[in-house]
Amino acid sequence: MGFPQVIAAFHATYDMIGLPGNILVIVVIILESRFHVMRYILLASLALSDFLLLILVNSFRIKSIAQERWLYGQTMCYLNPFFVRYFYTNTVLHLVAVSYNRYLAIVKSPLTYDGAITKTRVVFIALIWIIPVIPISIGLFQGWGKYAYNPELIICEQGRAIDRQNGSIMMSENMIVVPIATIIMPFLVILVLNVSVYKTANRQINAMVVQVNGPVDAEITQQQEMVSRQLRDRKAAVDVTIIIAAFLVCFLPFWVTGICRLFVPGIDVPAEADLATACIFFFSTICNPIIYSIRKREFRSAVKKMFRRIGVCQDSNQNDIV
Repeated sequence: MGFPQVIAAFHATYDMIGLPGNILVIVVIILESRFHVMRYILLASLALSDFLLLILVNSFRIKSIAQERWLYGQTMCYLNPFFVRYFYTNTVLHLVAVSYNRYLAIVKSPLTYDGAITKTRVVFIALIWIIPVIPISIGLFQGWGKYAYNPELIICEQGRAIDRQNGSIMMSENMIVVPIATIIMPFLVILVLNVSVYKTANRQINAMVVQVNGPVDAEITQQQEMVSRQLRDRKAAVDVTIIIAAFLVCFLPFWVTGICRLFVPGIDVPAEADLATACIFFFSTICNPIIYSIRKREFRSAVKKMFRRIGVCQDSNQNDIV
């Protein structure tokens, strides 16, 4: 088995884990009424994005990489890299939205924000799915490259607007704007929001702990409940940070090798490095169900409850009568 076949095996594993895992997240959030709040709806929408990325991109790459040739014609050669860019942008917008949601709940409006699903917020989620189409479509009209099969990388990809003169690479202004708009700016926003959330949550918890540990009065129970709520909010903020960090860890190697291959003429990036880092990028599609299973007790209990409903597992509290 050669290196491309090993990479294809990893891509196949992502489908086997990610497809049922993300569907499970979506179904649990739909069925459980306690999850019908904005932060969980955003997580379900993010799971749908990962599910579609596996279906529309990853699934087509498995057999092609294994056989070391593109098998699905020119139309899919066009659509495959188009969907990569669409779902990358879609995921980044979801991460910004989740971070902003935590910012509203903990920093900006901690006393009034209830996370209820409103028409305005439904439109907000719809825009997360619509907006990514715009820069990709504009990019094609602006001549930011065309879709073509790259036999070295065994995938279809979008070429870049690069001029080679005397062995050097000249970057156009368009290509400088792209990483700033799609990588640097959104993650700076995410960083600022999450740092603010974490600082505010810690400050509120410390202040309330001091009050609870002070003289006992009639409001002590209410204060304890507020501390418990703040602890849950901080844990939710940490969960968001872990989700974002996992995405960055998966994406950055792919981004670095792409930048080196395109813009650093002195570095010859081997095809194996591109295949490996692209494979790591797709690992992000299975991270979130794993994180939810480990970090969210309410998600685990909801999954068990759903399985008991359909008879997959037996209630652990039910004793057999002998």
